Amino acid sequence: MNSGRSWKTLGWFTLGSLSTYGFLNQYPDYLTILKHKNVNVDDDKFTGTDERSKKVLITTENNQIVETRSYEQAINKSRQRLLQWKIEQTIPGFVIGVSVRGKNVWIEGQGLADIENNIPCHSNTVMRIASISKSITATMLAKMVEDNKINLDHSIYDYLVDGQFPKKTWENQPVDITLRQLASHLGGIRHYKEEEEKENKNGEKRKSNEFECKEYYLKEHFPNVTESLSLFKDDPLVAKPGTKFHYSTFGYTLIAAIMETKMESKNFAKDLMKFIHNELGLRHTRLDQNDVIIYDRSRYYYRDKNSGKILNVPYVDNSYKWAGGGLLSNIPDLLQYGNLMLYSYHGIDHNGRIGYLHKSTVEEMWKPMDNSSTKWSVDKSKGYGIGFSVIQNGQNQNRHAFASEPLFDNVAMHSGGAIGASSILVIEPDNEIVVAIIANLQEANEISKMGMEIGKIFSTA
Repeated sequence: MNSGRSWKTLGWFTLGSLSTYGFLNQYPDYLTILKHKNVNVDDDKFTGTDERSKKVLITTENNQIVETRSYEQAINKSRQRLLQWKIEQTIPGFVIGVSVRGKNVWIEGQGLADIENNIPCHSNTVMRIASISKSITATMLAKMVEDNKINLDHSIYDYLVDGQFPKKTWENQPVDITLRQLASHLGGIRHYKEEEEKENKNGEKRKSNEFECKEYYLKEHFPNVTESLSLFKDDPLVAKPGTKFHYSTFGYTLIAAIMETKMESKNFAKDLMKFIHNELGLRHTRLDQNDVIIYDRSRYYYRDKNSGKILNVPYVDNSYKWAGGGLLSNIPDLLQYGNLMLYSYHGIDHNGRIGYLHKSTVEEMWKPMDNSSTKWSVDKSKGYGIGFSVIQNGQNQNRHAFASEPLFDNVAMHSGGAIGASSILVIEPDNEIVVAIIANLQEANEISKMGMEIGKIFSTA
């Protein structure tokens, strides 16, 4: 099969155009290989699907044909399930992405990124990723630990300036807080301040959810992390540090303040962006700044509980929580980040390349902490590591609260809920699968379940 021509230079052709221009007649060996296949362009290489064997044929840079599994059926099944979910939840638009063994096998937008201007979602649509920001911040923290700049088990007061965050007590006794506890939501720091209990239409008392908390809708801009601490630094702890899981976005704001003390710039937001762009290589992930022009940014929506109509969300400023919920991203970046973590977790590959983080570091991040009992675990057992919700070694009877059937033995994941947006990132290390979904609807229910289900579909493809 030596044609004397570069296969890559013909990457813009489709199968039909190749036939029209006589290429396949000129090179019958290619015709044999590509017979009964749909050919498309992928990274300047031909990818064809053999309808008989359901295998994909990829031409490498050395003009060698290699086979890999086809995910056509998995994509079709997943698309159908996601479109059902979109209708059920009245979601204006979403973007889905799946990566298998480091290769993006499916990225697709559905619906509208901007209803008023009829702009569709596409592969590069940018949305708020909410609490997935915690995972990225935890990765930056882990790198600082590897570089011996910070110790997870030291007291936070070893790093903070006097008066920056008052020392705390529990039951009138002084207590200490460590970075590890904060990163695992075991630090006793409160989440958004709940409003008073409200009555439903039947006169029953109920607690407000976080989207009914006034702090969720802050419009004030905070110029630095220290200013953000003023929102909660004088409030009492909600639990004794290390004893109880209490999810807290403010806990990650405190982590940011500690990390900032070890940064040359002394500016967390600036160094976070430098880390994301230069270290992780995520070119479309950035701070959720309202005044900056950000190409491909989606509009954000919520469903009115009275009318059921889709409405624009109010203006908010997320500068108080860059670390825990203040980032924007797109699906290619989220898949790249997931694969960076996955690559690090699996250690050295056959080419001798080492992951961004040490294998032991990611193993530690993906290990459930003692007392990290979470609502995401069916049996209320351990479920949160450092910046990730995790299932490890088949715990929880190989079941996950986000799914109605057994899924994976090992999963690292994080969901996100923001004003006008919902998100999920699922990393399944055993099958080397990464799934990411972003949607421009506030409280897009079951988005985490969707992420797990899609991962399962591709794991059995």
